[in-house]
Amino acid sequence: MKKQFSLAFGALVAAVVMVGCAGVGTNNGSVTIPAMGPNFYTDLQANAMIPQYAPAGAKVVKRGVTATAQLESYFGCVILGDASYDTLKAEALKQAPGATDLTDVKIDYVQKNICGINKVTVKLTATAIKF
Repeated sequence: MKKQFSLAFGALVAAVVMVGCAGVGTNNGSVTIPAMGPNFYTDLQANAMIPQYAPAGAKVVKRGVTATAQLESYFGCVILGDASYDTLKAEALKQAPGATDLTDVKIDYVQKNICGINKVTVKLTATAIKF
């Protein structure tokens, strides 16, 4: 019985040490939560910017529209939440009736991880335009 318990406990410890979430990975403004070895504590901030553009004839509807989303990860096995650009964009456009797109987009990430329980808050700030 002790041997089985020791084996099970050893497997659990190995799983916890080998699985962890570290760093906010970004790819063209989208957030990813990679499993990157042991990470027992993280408190970081990062950002991404989408290049500014505005079609000819576009009119500014509202500056400083924001949207926030949160992702949660538990030991790198379960990841919950929706912080996709489309979801954030739709939420931001609700603040500017009549707007059809965003420009001057800045996305800020705040990540906190304690012993494999990882939370990432994503905040989009932009200017809503209509063309």
